Amino acid sequence: MQGRRARILAEVVDRYIHTKKPVSSQEIVQVYGHRLSSATIRNELHALEREGYLYKPHVSAGRVPTVQGFRFFAQWLLAVAELETKEERLPAEPQPLPGLPPLADLLRRTALLLSAMTGQLGFVIPPRGEELPCRAVVLRAVEPGRALAVTLSALGVLEARLVAVPEDLSPEEEREAEGWLAAWLRSPEAPPPPAPWQGRAVHTAYRLLRELTEPSPAPTLFVEGWPQLLAELSLRSAEWALARVRDLLRLMEDEREFAALIGELRRGEGGLMAHVGEDLVPELREFTLVTAPYLFGRGVLGVAGPLWLDYARAFSAVRYLASRLQSLLIQCGGAP
Repeated sequence: MQGRRARILAEVVDRYIHTKKPVSSQEIVQVYGHRLSSATIRNELHALEREGYLYKPHVSAGRVPTVQGFRFFAQWLLAVAELETKEERLPAEPQPLPGLPPLADLLRRTALLLSAMTGQLGFVIPPRGEELPCRAVVLRAVEPGRALAVTLSALGVLEARLVAVPEDLSPEEEREAEGWLAAWLRSPEAPPPPAPWQGRAVHTAYRLLRELTEPSPAPTLFVEGWPQLLAELSLRSAEWALARVRDLLRLMEDEREFAALIGELRRGEGGLMAHVGEDLVPELREFTLVTAPYLFGRGVLGVAGPLWLDYARAFSAVRYLASRLQSLLIQCGGAP
């Protein structure tokens, strides 16, 4: 859709987002300074209603955007609007929580900022652990048959695991296995299985590599802003808002599945994206997700809000914080 009809639809959606009330043709003329008559705009609104972009909640009321209308507006804004790229004035940064590792605290702060800047639910999906470059690894026997393996990622994530090793592993073999582990963990490619003739240290290191690169129990989703989202949804009704929040809570309950779902919705594409009223995900039919990748696509962040969220503000905040987070992580050494 292009031209006059597209502009009028964008104005109806924009007005509804700011008033949360049905929009009349006369209101469009007055607010947006049209030279067109109210009757001409009313005819365009009738056409948009027939095409499924608008509907009338009551016979005598103005028009309200449908999911299709909100979806058009989001894509139109992404395509033609000149979004501000200057740094916005940020709210006061939340204080770090004791006991959280540096990366987790940074991602939690980012989720809080997303919520504070948009008034919606902010979420951050961390980079997958197996994709983070490894800066160092230490392997030390603690008792016969058991060793402590400590890895430090390039982003400063420290992980320690007790692992099984041969009971008679010598200090020399321990250091050799540590060297193989360090080299393999720094490499972007998985090594081939060692040959039978290679020493026990190599075979031990290869087995430990597979164990250490398994998914860790670290958080896979940081979410902040449930009260803000509930307040925004309650503009329709408290009962409806609680039902929608329960839907989203169920969807996010399994953090890894939600992260995988976001990956499927993005389909490997880069840049800012808006997912409006996803038909294939029942829990998201009344929501809009605005997402963007960071750290060269290794992680994703975004906001979740109702269909009538402030798209321009959400686009600006998500794009800015994705860039900001990527810059901070690169400074920590997270670049490939």
